[in-house]
Amino acid sequence: MFKSTMNWKKSDIFRDDYESLNTLLHPVVEQLVLSRGLATKENIETFSTEEMVHHDPFLFSQMDKIITRINEAIDEGQPILVYGDYDADGVTGTTILVRCLRELGALVNYYIPNRFYEGYGPNEDAFMQAIADGYQLVITVDNGIAGVDEAKILREHGVDLIITDHHQIKETLPNAFAILHPELDDQYPFHKLSGAGVALKIAEALLQEVIPEDFYAIAMLGTIGDVVPLIDENRSIVKRGLAALRETEIEGLNAIMELAKTDKEEATEVNVGFEICPRLNAPGRMDEAALAVECLIAETKEAAQLIAKQIESFNSERQKTTQKVLDEASQLVDPITLKKKKVVILYSSNWHEGILGIVAGRLAKQWQKAVFVVTDDHEGLIKGSARAVEGYHLFELLSECHELIERFGGHALAAGITFAPENLQALEDKMNDLLKDVEVSPSLQVDLTLSLGDLNVTFVDQLSMLAPFGEGNRPPLIEIRDVYVKNVKTIGNKLQHLKFTLYKDQESVDVIAFNQASLAMYLTPDTLFSFVGEAKINEWNGNRSVQFHFLDMMCEEFQLIDLRNKQVYEQRKNELQLATPYKAALEASEVDTLLIDQLPASKEELLELITSKKPGNIVMAPLETNVTFAAREKFITVYKVVKQHGPITLNNQMINYFTRLGISKNELLFILQVFFEVELVIIRNGSVFPADSATKRDLSEAQTYQQQKSKLDMLEFFELTTWSELKTTFKTAREEMTHES
Repeated sequence: MFKSTMNWKKSDIFRDDYESLNTLLHPVVEQLVLSRGLATKENIETFSTEEMVHHDPFLFSQMDKIITRINEAIDEGQPILVYGDYDADGVTGTTILVRCLRELGALVNYYIPNRFYEGYGPNEDAFMQAIADGYQLVITVDNGIAGVDEAKILREHGVDLIITDHHQIKETLPNAFAILHPELDDQYPFHKLSGAGVALKIAEALLQEVIPEDFYAIAMLGTIGDVVPLIDENRSIVKRGLAALRETEIEGLNAIMELAKTDKEEATEVNVGFEICPRLNAPGRMDEAALAVECLIAETKEAAQLIAKQIESFNSERQKTTQKVLDEASQLVDPITLKKKKVVILYSSNWHEGILGIVAGRLAKQWQKAVFVVTDDHEGLIKGSARAVEGYHLFELLSECHELIERFGGHALAAGITFAPENLQALEDKMNDLLKDVEVSPSLQVDLTLSLGDLNVTFVDQLSMLAPFGEGNRPPLIEIRDVYVKNVKTIGNKLQHLKFTLYKDQESVDVIAFNQASLAMYLTPDTLFSFVGEAKINEWNGNRSVQFHFLDMMCEEFQLIDLRNKQVYEQRKNELQLATPYKAALEASEVDTLLIDQLPASKEELLELITSKKPGNIVMAPLETNVTFAAREKFITVYKVVKQHGPITLNNQMINYFTRLGISKNELLFILQVFFEVELVIIRNGSVFPADSATKRDLSEAQTYQQQKSKLDMLEFFELTTWSELKTTFKTAREEMTHES
């Protein structure tokens, strides 16, 4: 048996009585598209023909006012400051406005606050400097909606402020010249734009028909980087942006892709999310985010390549620092403590603040818990990031601990936090106490349950039409039930991945399971499994086939797991789940997995243990194979020597004598111990005497004889019984009723 690592939540969107809309799509794909809001029944035809969703930027109620003010600043030569943010969304949104305004001849500059010394959003010092520098219009990008006090400063000095943002709205809004925020505007039909997406709408309104396609490539980067829902207009921005990226003439983007070894012509949302966006984030995480903007607005290839190399250096530093902190943080909590806690706070005074969120996210995913990774700030407090998995709500949890926190923000699965050092343990204790009676069960939302025969190239190609995938439009998760496994092997430079085949009847599908090598021992033959994963197309040497990408599995059958190979056992023994060694199992009240790591005293003892404890799995470990026993003829030879020449002394000379007779030292000691127990000899001070009045007794009466004979019988049982017979024997014993039941 193998319990799934997550709770599988089955979708209820599919109906047996569904009437197809007679599109080019499979009925299952039609229902997926409709349920995710990617199209309606009225326009699903346009979905299958790749038509884009685009909303008129002037649907924003304040867009006319904003465009009028910007054009006025351009016409009158008023300096404009674009005030951005240090993440990928912020730097791309800043880039869009700077490039747009420069194309229109504006006197424009930009400012990105420092993550470490200024923090997120508007700050008084930066705005006062903008006033001193003579800026008459400030436009925020990806921030500003919470800057009530800072907005007041600009107004008092006669500087107009246009806020463009998409973050959570607070009770009090800043007193700005204008605010462009999707969630504040009922007239605009889509409320989930990224910061770069909002900046793009201003560029569309300013440039209208002549807007460069490259602007969509830049906005796409911010949309993917900020993990906003990839539905409606966001989905179209990403699709249009990916097409533009493949043909972009932006020197900075080309330089970044070249260093990242991104295949420009085949770039997907995956490449953007894992190769490009981390590099755009790296300068802000490690030093100054303005470097990313400079790269994206560079006018020459030489300048772009020079800056891209600096960004690549920051990204390498970020990767090394992340791994270092990840390794250190992982060692701060032992497995037993980790198992007991639902929330873990990991602290070190010298961790780099810029990568704490990355580390927290990786550990939260690995441990399936809420993880806080924190370090010292510059003001005597502790500051850091939290990440969690489905089932938690960090913002609500932190709200209940507000008395122990200086400040915090975030949402269900991510948060930032600052608190006093003396409150660290109290905060962790309180959060765990609040969750002690709460069942936190990480889950997978399963979209489809399919047979192996359903997973053909045509169907998977149609599933891929739902791309680009991301937040709010993840790749469809597929459950495959009751299939067998074969051809299991580890692959990868460190043998860290698994490759195997699912099969049933005449159907089969290949599977890849990244970083799941430890599961190989659980993929037992002739056992029914269920799997959840993603279906993708694998292309190799011009051939296209379906490949299933593993996410989770379960097995509801009894399993006999083979770890008899000593090398494999040493590699995998610490990865066994809830395994109880044989000796401990004899005394245990419950046994989840029985580890047969020694020869049982007898077959009867073993089967009685299986019947009474009913383990879900049995693991066969390497067993002792050198069981000392002796043939009857050797017993006779030893007895004759003792009888005729006794007493004999057990020295090297005597042991060598018996060795020449074909009796090893271990056999000799075994035989003499048996004779002693049945009173055929007397052993005293290293010498062996024949008993004076020996009563004839059967050798099998000796306890040592019985023990070794039982071990020999058990060894023969394990060696001569086929694996299938062994499994059947154990399974039968497991299913027998005990006397207690």
